[in-house]
Amino acid sequence: MLNILIVVILVALDQLFKFLATQYLSITAPVVVIPNLIGLNYLHNYGAGFSILSGKVNFLIIITSIALVAVALAILMHKFDSKFEEFCFVLILAGGIGNLIDRALNGFVVDYLEFLFIEFPVFNFADILICCGVGLYIIYTVKVEFFSKNKKENNLNE
Repeated sequence: MLNILIVVILVALDQLFKFLATQYLSITAPVVVIPNLIGLNYLHNYGAGFSILSGKVNFLIIITSIALVAVALAILMHKFDSKFEEFCFVLILAGGIGNLIDRALNGFVVDYLEFLFIEFPVFNFADILICCGVGLYIIYTVKVEFFSKNKKENNLNE
């Protein structure tokens, strides 16, 4: 139940940020927040990350929906080995739902965050949730695999 609440709160925040970006940034962007570091720039992304599959909205909606249903079922059925691992997928689910809502309602995803110090695509809060979830899951998996390998090797050496 807590996972559902977290997903709802994160999706609501994502939609609020996108609403505010649409209301205010669409007429004033770009805005420098921290010089040479981060800015706000209102854009429509008609594809997925880095605008891949641009223009393939229906395909992206179908693929994303299937993936999110699988993730949601895994979370609801407690298919993960740890609460941390489950939390990683809660972040991924919330971010995926946030971008899916945009894609399904508008045919594009609203992006508004921009790094000013490197050439990088404009992104949004949902993208951050997805990247953090995936990144934390990778770190967690590497750590678990590393320690389980070391533990097995130590047991063999004893």
